[in-house]
Amino acid sequence: MRVLHINAGNEDGGARTYIVNLMKGQKIIGEESTLLTFQEGPVSKMARENGLRVAVMEQKQRFDLSILKPLTKYINNNNFDIVHTHGPRANYIVSLIRKNINAKWVITVHSDPRIDFSGIKGKVMLKLNLHALKRADSLFYMNPDLKEYFESLKIDSTKTFEVFNAIDFSGINPQFNRQPTFSLLVVARLVEVKNHRLLLEALSKVRFNYRLTLVGDGPLMDDLRNLVKDLGIKDKVEFVGFRENTGDYYQESDVSVLTSKSESLPTVYLESAAYGKPVIATNVGATDKVINDDTGWLVESDNEQELIAALNDAHEYWKDGSLDQKGLALYQEVRDNYSIEQLARKVNEGYTATLNNN
Repeated sequence: MRVLHINAGNEDGGARTYIVNLMKGQKIIGEESTLLTFQEGPVSKMARENGLRVAVMEQKQRFDLSILKPLTKYINNNNFDIVHTHGPRANYIVSLIRKNINAKWVITVHSDPRIDFSGIKGKVMLKLNLHALKRADSLFYMNPDLKEYFESLKIDSTKTFEVFNAIDFSGINPQFNRQPTFSLLVVARLVEVKNHRLLLEALSKVRFNYRLTLVGDGPLMDDLRNLVKDLGIKDKVEFVGFRENTGDYYQESDVSVLTSKSESLPTVYLESAAYGKPVIATNVGATDKVINDDTGWLVESDNEQELIAALNDAHEYWKDGSLDQKGLALYQEVRDNYSIEQLARKVNEGYTATLNNN
């Protein structure tokens, strides 16, 4: 089976890691895959660094359609069986050539389209993206909440496949080392859906000492910096911006936190697991598949009191040195069920069903 993954190429979040991990898993199980991006950028760079096959077909601008014919020719001449798109721009471009390519077309829906776009341009992109989702031969999704949404769009359930995020455990080992000060880590873009405000306001009301590190960039950087000042916790919070490699931050933390309003199964849970760090998370999407009483703390979205209680409990675990138990349980859960090889096999099942569905 020959697979072509397509992405715009400017993605620097979880989708980029997902694409690369999936391709690495496919390589391990003997599946031949290639990545094509519409620009040189973080996705092509990360893929090359991992020894994956990469092609770039430059677009002059976001809606440059001069690549339609070259892309059609590239797909057909290379005899790809599956074209697998990731992201709205890639989805839109392939929707325009779907009838002209010999391959089957599948899409991974990395996040909830209903909250991905804003403003007038956002409404246009949402409409184009939904048009693409309806035309694809199959859809892969990680957020179980999307199943009902696809049904509302009248997308046949036989064309949708639930998959999961995954992590490459090679070269990573759990780090069971308690920090001198109770240390919390958030790895997430500074955007509204990640709901950093909830965590910051909760932390302003706890009575124990802590250190919070926020890894990530985004449009809310200035607002969150101002909020930290207003809450009087500036000396306990560090904004470090985007970081390509986050391993050192996990090693230097005790617990990772994600208070999102919406998620699928984010990579940060799996990264935290790989380093043996338990997670405090909001109960959204597929979070409860890995985060529970054994592996961390699960709180309802936007429930500040539950979050404060979880933070206090985690601090008590830190004080008596028992955080390692939860960290080890999370590590074992993720190692056993969310490897890149398992992801590749799961996606491959969807490919096979798609190819057999005439």
